[in-house]
Amino acid sequence: MKTLLDLGTEYQAFRKQAGMTQQEVATAAGLRQEALSRFERGRGSDFSLAKMLRLAQVLGCDLDFVPARRRPTLDDVLQERKTQSNTGPLSR
Repeated sequence: MKTLLDLGTEYQAFRKQAGMTQQEVATAAGLRQEALSRFERGRGSDFSLAKMLRLAQVLGCDLDFVPARRRPTLDDVLQERKTQSNTGPLSR
């Protein structure tokens, strides 16, 4: 599962790839530039899905929901060590 920082970083990369400034995107999405800056730095904990959808629309991006890969727990890792089998994320 992605974190808020992951989403902000990815969004920032899309914005830069589109050659747009934070101010241009924020204005087009009806946001303040400061709010967009906080989101891109992973600090926009109050950032709503509606805002994220508006930002995606401005850049011509889609938001997709995909099944999350299960991360191994400590018990999984310990069991792997005992059996010498690989159950880590690269084994899938």
